[in-house]
Amino acid sequence: MNALGAWVLGALLVVGAHVVVNLRWFRRAPAPDARAVSVSILIPARNEATQIEAAVRAACAQISEVEVVVLDDQSTDETGHILARLEHECPRLRVVHGASLPDGWAGKAWACWQLASRHARHRWVLFTDADVRLAPDAAARAQAAAYASSAAFASAFPRLATGSVGEALITPLIHLVLLAYLPLFLVRWLSAPSLSAGCGQFMLVRREAYLATGGHQAVRNTLHDGIKLARLMKAAGLRIAVLDGSDLAQCRMYSGFRATWRGFTRNAYEAFGSPLALATMVTLNAGLFILPFLVVPVLWLGEGSSATTARWALAAGVALAIRTIVALRCGHPAWTILATPLAVGLMIGIQLHSFFNHVMGRRVVWRARTYSPGERLSTAPRKD
Repeated sequence: MNALGAWVLGALLVVGAHVVVNLRWFRRAPAPDARAVSVSILIPARNEATQIEAAVRAACAQISEVEVVVLDDQSTDETGHILARLEHECPRLRVVHGASLPDGWAGKAWACWQLASRHARHRWVLFTDADVRLAPDAAARAQAAAYASSAAFASAFPRLATGSVGEALITPLIHLVLLAYLPLFLVRWLSAPSLSAGCGQFMLVRREAYLATGGHQAVRNTLHDGIKLARLMKAAGLRIAVLDGSDLAQCRMYSGFRATWRGFTRNAYEAFGSPLALATMVTLNAGLFILPFLVVPVLWLGEGSSATTARWALAAGVALAIRTIVALRCGHPAWTILATPLAVGLMIGIQLHSFFNHVMGRRVVWRARTYSPGERLSTAPRKD
């Protein structure tokens, strides 16, 4: 137990140093500059009646020259009626209607491909979602960041809004995983596609590069287009930029614990891509952010040696310090810091659930469309 404690403490100190270095590279976008050109803001929308108006109004309020193109992806709720009304009120808005989903495509990938390849008019395209609220200078500043980094693809991680305990426990761990394990300082300089990150909620892409690489058509069956497009760009020899988008956009990804679990489960395993990568991540997260909090009370109650107990207690303190740094930087609720072991345990549960669904061939249902791992995507309605 003493040797394991030393290993865990050492690993946490390395991760903590890595987070500090990463925060220097997880930069916010600079101010707009004179190189800014018109941007096509592209929003796929399927049954987004509760979200779409706020998203459209925020997109149309950009300080820079933009067009806002929303694709109504065969919605069956009031989305179409809301968009028709907004199109009369917002001169920058253009509403298009999506074609039927072909076999082999994920719904969002198909909608985004239609938007960028058929309907966008400008040199740069900004993909965003109906649950994202853009800041007025988001498009201009993201473009400035892309120019500053000589990047063809710039993806920002928005500020994550949460409205329930379940959301607040799980959703912010996106930032913890990103900053703790991905060396952002290497993402920009090394060409390895594995050293990539992207957030599907905010992706600015040079349209010429998007079409040349195949864009969403090249990753048509993905339910995780942020990371897949980033890797696609890297594989083509293009630079990418990863931004702290907390002042560019805000997003409430899911509403409630059940929706959060289901939403992350649908594509958690796809982000890893292999059982080995998943096993490595589960082991690291369990060992660094859960184990110290279990061992300390056991040693204390069992009257373990003071040196061993102190080492494990220090490890728990370092884990909380790491989580505090990330929470303060990314605007997470302060109380979630103390709930780190529970939150990480829930994240591991989601990852294992997603892997289990993949292995068992269980279908994923999202936006009334079904996906079975290893099979073609289908528009078949739910039967359960």
